[in-house]
Amino acid sequence: MKRLLFLFAGYFFMLPVLSQVPVVKLSSSPKQIAVDSKDNVILHVYGGKIMKITPDGKTSYITDDIRKGIKKSPYPTCVAMTIDGNDNIYMADQDEVIWKLTPDGTVSLFAGVPFMGIAKDGDLKTAQFRDVEFMETDPSGNIYIAERDNSNKDNLGDFYLIRKINTNGKVITLANTREHPELKTKWIAGMGVDSVGNIYLSDGSGRCIKKFATDGKVTTLAGLCNKREFHPVYIQGDVSKAELMSPTDILINKKSEIVFCDSRLNRIIKIANKKVTTIAGNSVIQPNNVNMGGRSKEGYKDGKALTALFNFPLHCTMAIDSKQNIYIIDGGNDCVRKLSFDGMVSTFATAK
Repeated sequence: MKRLLFLFAGYFFMLPVLSQVPVVKLSSSPKQIAVDSKDNVILHVYGGKIMKITPDGKTSYITDDIRKGIKKSPYPTCVAMTIDGNDNIYMADQDEVIWKLTPDGTVSLFAGVPFMGIAKDGDLKTAQFRDVEFMETDPSGNIYIAERDNSNKDNLGDFYLIRKINTNGKVITLANTREHPELKTKWIAGMGVDSVGNIYLSDGSGRCIKKFATDGKVTTLAGLCNKREFHPVYIQGDVSKAELMSPTDILINKKSEIVFCDSRLNRIIKIANKKVTTIAGNSVIQPNNVNMGGRSKEGYKDGKALTALFNFPLHCTMAIDSKQNIYIIDGGNDCVRKLSFDGMVSTFATAK
């Protein structure tokens, strides 16, 4: 640690100066984020690059092109990403398959049959996917998927499948939101998974967060589901009365607290001890009658968490490290912000 020498009343003193990690310059916009077993931040940046940033700010590429070495279609893309305990990265593809990227940079087809356009359970080679929007991994290596079916084949609109890829290589469907009344929604806006495999879902249309437990039980953790279709409000406090505006990405910390982005409030919010509380972000919220979808003023400001400003409507995705620092893709500001465990927001990496 560096020290600063200064003179006071004729005496010299040595004070420690905390070194700061320099802001990392990204080659292009960050799209997906994860943290590996060594607390390296893993980013998918525009252009098919998978980037690794160490805790002290050193950068490298796991691969500078996820399509490298793939000789024929389908060519890998990355619309959703997750990582397991062995630092293997899994990437959902717009061509209805899931790819695996090993730590040495090797990309291979992991699961799914390309170009089929339907969902089908089975083993890794025969299972099929349609439109994977979110993926999460539990500590045992099981992968959980929220998958939209937008075929509207029965004229009843979109619905979602909640699916699981077991460590034994089997793909199973855990729930269909159309057939499960307590999970019914027009829009899943985010997903998280805890250490034992409970699934947490942001109901974007209902403006609430639900827990889908391993035993199949569904509970609403916060937000008054479907109370307000338009002109939402944000009310903190007891979960029985709290209201959310637009909950999106979810993570669960070591205390089993639920942390999520609210993309229209430009805030990071926590559910703990049956309370809803803002932990970062302080932008001005427009009056309820001004914007029918609800909105706060976008901004950009580092510093103490409850004075920081974010710009989430374009994109907000989070990951957490072993020290409980949270890394946030701030899409409107084209950067990655860090919310430290002690409550400070800083810019960790930027494409600007």
